[in-house]
Amino acid sequence: MEDINLLELKEEESAESKATLKNVDSKLDQSVDSEICEVIKTTVQEDGTEIATKIKHFSHEHDLKLTNEVPNNKICDGCVRAILTPSFYNCVDYSFFLHISCTILPKIKQHPLTLTYSKRSKFRCDACYKSCNGFSYHCQRCDFDLNVHCSLTSNTLTHACHEYRLYLSITNHAHKCSICGTERYQVFRCTTCDSVLDFKCATLPQTTWYYQHEHPFTLCYTPEDDSNECYCNICEEERDPKHEHPKQWF
Repeated sequence: MEDINLLELKEEESAESKATLKNVDSKLDQSVDSEICEVIKTTVQEDGTEIATKIKHFSHEHDLKLTNEVPNNKICDGCVRAILTPSFYNCVDYSFFLHISCTILPKIKQHPLTLTYSKRSKFRCDACYKSCNGFSYHCQRCDFDLNVHCSLTSNTLTHACHEYRLYLSITNHAHKCSICGTERYQVFRCTTCDSVLDFKCATLPQTTWYYQHEHPFTLCYTPEDDSNECYCNICEEERDPKHEHPKQWF
């Protein structure tokens, strides 16, 4: 069996099939309703824009209020990534936070996958294979899960670490990720060169927080000097930049 490129499969579909899939996907992705997020209170800004200042979200038992403060090491309970913008929703009684974008995720995505929430029990994302909590798109029949970031990743990828476009491929043999060296069957491949990215590396956040440091960190692809050596500022030991810091990065 030859390698399968998802884009090539799409090109082989008839125009009628494409239109049908697009229509179904559009309807499913727009199926956000009060079961996911209910607007309780709104306000009109000076420019006439109406914004929701209080909402009820299915993932939390209390109302969430819009906050316009500068975040400090706050993590979104939905996508479990750092909140870096001054506007987000939070619960005033409990330490619960959501990106604005995470409150408007679609309830259902094509497969079908349903948006679920799990704060304490973890799940394994079937795209990046990482252990996750927070929001997931879940298929109960297949026992299949995608975290938020993998669910939003398209079949074509333009990434800062590579000059050419990468294409999602499902292959019959494992490919080694050019960044971390992990071998996966579902990867992003470059048709110009042999570069490969797995889902884990493709969906790394460009900016994140570290709980012992006051400023955000930016994802880099080369050492700051010409030594090709990377040292951890916490343990002061040399580190392989391809390896993630265990459980301490948000």
